[in-house]
Amino acid sequence: MVILYCTIFLSLWTIGTVLLVNNSGNPHTRWFSLFLFVTGLASFSVVLNVQVLPWMRMSSIFSPEAIEYVRLFSMVAWGVEYHFLPYLLLICSLVFTRLFRRKAIILFSLVTPVPIIVYLAAVPPLYPELQLGGHPLSRIISGVYFLAALAIYWLRYLTEQNASHKKNSFRTAVAIIPCISFLYATDYIGIERVIISREGMEITGSNMWQFNFIIALVFAAFFIYYGMKYGFMGIKLRIERQKIDYSMKNLTQGALILNHTIKNEVQKINYLSSRMRDSVVHNDKEEMLHNLAHLDQVSEHILNMMNQIKERTGDIVLYEEEHRMADVLEYSLMALEPMMQAKQISIHKDVQCDPVILCDKSHIKEVLNNLLVNALDAIEPGNGKISISLLGAKKEVVIWIKDNGAGISAESAARMFDPFFTTKKGVSNYGLGLNYCYGVMQKHGGSIRLVETEQGKGTCMELRFPAKRVRMIKIPDRSAALRVGV
Repeated sequence: MVILYCTIFLSLWTIGTVLLVNNSGNPHTRWFSLFLFVTGLASFSVVLNVQVLPWMRMSSIFSPEAIEYVRLFSMVAWGVEYHFLPYLLLICSLVFTRLFRRKAIILFSLVTPVPIIVYLAAVPPLYPELQLGGHPLSRIISGVYFLAALAIYWLRYLTEQNASHKKNSFRTAVAIIPCISFLYATDYIGIERVIISREGMEITGSNMWQFNFIIALVFAAFFIYYGMKYGFMGIKLRIERQKIDYSMKNLTQGALILNHTIKNEVQKINYLSSRMRDSVVHNDKEEMLHNLAHLDQVSEHILNMMNQIKERTGDIVLYEEEHRMADVLEYSLMALEPMMQAKQISIHKDVQCDPVILCDKSHIKEVLNNLLVNALDAIEPGNGKISISLLGAKKEVVIWIKDNGAGISAESAARMFDPFFTTKKGVSNYGLGLNYCYGVMQKHGGSIRLVETEQGKGTCMELRFPAKRVRMIKIPDRSAALRVGV
């Protein structure tokens, strides 16, 4: 039996540690890791009272004070799990919704334990003898907290709009709901009373608590299966990101990346030269000057990228200044205008804020250029549309680039940021564009991700800049719309 209880807390603590180490930046992961550590405290307390303390009492090595300290620790461990586990799960569910800001979560974490603290002040003394259970109020409080938490997890799944997030919400709910329901039935309903005194530990009730190891094994099975196959609570995603980061740090093929940049710019030059020939034929000086201005921008961008190629052979180095993101976006669209017109593609720009961001302008221009060129390549000439949105989201800045092109398969979407992976045919496509974009956004402390895609209906990509890089966000009087081409 002792081995089974060791299995409980060791498996839960191991999963909590793996989650925390691999995805510590996620607030839900941090709270849920704490929840798993606390969940293992009761089984750890059982091992102390059943195995460790009897051995210490029989041995002449340990003083009565040392034995009392261990007993006190076992009391605190079980007491913390029994009383505060429902509270921790409720906070986890609130963080999982992603509806509340950090200050709101801190407020919830301070307010929600108040009923528990009031109950603890009213129950029999916790020392020198710990008594748990036996009071209907404790079951009511824990039941309300557990029920609210499980309902929030399930509602998050039902209301999630993003397809990939919805699947993750479903997997999380499926793993948590049965395990917590079983835990409540065994530890809060099945156990009538737990007494930890100087004479030993006494547990009265249905004895269903002895099967709690099943909970740990079931959750571990969920974790291993979902984590290896799909990703669970961000763990697979984090491992994939680490592989990408490792690839970026060891990527020495700077010349190939420069070729990728030049290839995109040469396409623009070809379109511009064709239009300039037409301008000469029709003696249209105004159109000629307009095309020459575009050509100057293209050459300037190539020179800037060549000057920064040495950073791409290793870690990306940022030359940061404050820039209006609307201006950077406008430049990217103007540079691609000839290609848009040649393919008869319409562009809709929706500017809902006017942020100033601390960034490397050249790198961000190239990121936008890569995403827009990818969108162009995915669209058939004649009836294409690209929508670009500049949004403010909880002090962060978000850019969405959406097209109505061919879309991306699920298999390709899973590998789209891998170095040298490409779905395009031809020797000039190296599969480095999105990998480079990923590195640039990571270096800015932001992110790039696939929001949604469907084969035959298009793709939506997202760039997200963190609040620490946003110097100012202005909300325009109205959204600006720009249409280029037909």
